[in-house]
Amino acid sequence: MDFELSDEQRMLQESAQRFLQKSYTFEHRRNLASQGGGFSRETWHTFGEMGWLGVAVPDELGGLGFSSVESAIVAEQIGRALVLEPYVMCGVFPASLVTRCGRDGQREAILGEIVSGETVYAVAHSERDARGQVHYVTATAKKTEDGAWRLDGYKTLVVGAPVADRLLVVARAAGAADATDGIGVFVVDPKQAGVTLKTCALLDGTPSADLLLDGVIVAESNVLGEAGRAFEGLQAAVDEAVVAICAELVGDMEDAIELAAEYLKTRKQFGVTIGSFQALQHRMADMAIEAMQARATLHRALLSVSEDRENRSVEISGCKAQTTRSAKFVTQQGIQLHGGYGITDEYKVGHHYRRHLVLDALFGNTDYHLNRYARQIQHEALVAAA
Repeated sequence: MDFELSDEQRMLQESAQRFLQKSYTFEHRRNLASQGGGFSRETWHTFGEMGWLGVAVPDELGGLGFSSVESAIVAEQIGRALVLEPYVMCGVFPASLVTRCGRDGQREAILGEIVSGETVYAVAHSERDARGQVHYVTATAKKTEDGAWRLDGYKTLVVGAPVADRLLVVARAAGAADATDGIGVFVVDPKQAGVTLKTCALLDGTPSADLLLDGVIVAESNVLGEAGRAFEGLQAAVDEAVVAICAELVGDMEDAIELAAEYLKTRKQFGVTIGSFQALQHRMADMAIEAMQARATLHRALLSVSEDRENRSVEISGCKAQTTRSAKFVTQQGIQLHGGYGITDEYKVGHHYRRHLVLDALFGNTDYHLNRYARQIQHEALVAAA
């Protein structure tokens, strides 16, 4: 796979960078966070107008017809700018889920709403005991006598739910809690009877909520595709979202390094800039190495997605484990290079660290993905030795 950007990809990267540098300054972000909600519908509509919400959606379904590579290009710039609006969780993730699971006609209608930015969709998939396992679903979907579906259960960390117009709820129509068969996706209005949102702002200011479903009635027409057969599409959509998150973390790291480098050039101690101190130069070099390792694993994950490899999900786990580990090191070092002041609200580098903590928690944390990847490496070693 050629990771030299094409002319179209470079134009996408440069347009995203220019827009965010001009219209999404750190001051704008702080003001948005201080007003509560951490979300601007005007900004979201602009994302839709620029095509970002449908980058990887096929053009016949209203998107730009690109791939996960282009989604990663936009996500990296989102990370650099510390955008509060959940681009991955309310853009990339639901669009991929609908593309892969929806029926003909249904896909066009829902994707049209997502891609335009007119309707905000959030995905309710994670649960307390899932620990990153996509197939672990205890929320239930039971067929009623009149042919509708009744949803009951509890979903956690539904990013974007407080501002969402629609929810894509993952629930179990059949089978045991950890079975891959029997999983369905249901379109739910967050204002309908039986839906309770326990809203909160995450550590970085992103809007989120836990979701209680108590006898929520969903018509058959609002079942995404066929109930009970959504696992493969859900897993593929999760994989695409995780790769985009990794790209966002790479953007976080790159900006944190630039912020630290600029600070070292201006901060003086003992009459000289602290950037002249060799020990701090070594720290900067270590940060750059970690960022390069993260980008290399991101490239491998993108290759795995593009080729739809058999062990795609496990390779993506390895990518998330590496990028979150690298982001932790880079952002922590960035704070330290600011003399510890970087953790305060007025310094952008501290917000990169908080964002890393939030992204680490999504779709399973570092420990989960590292253990999953390690098990695969051990299995491959045993097979090779046999």
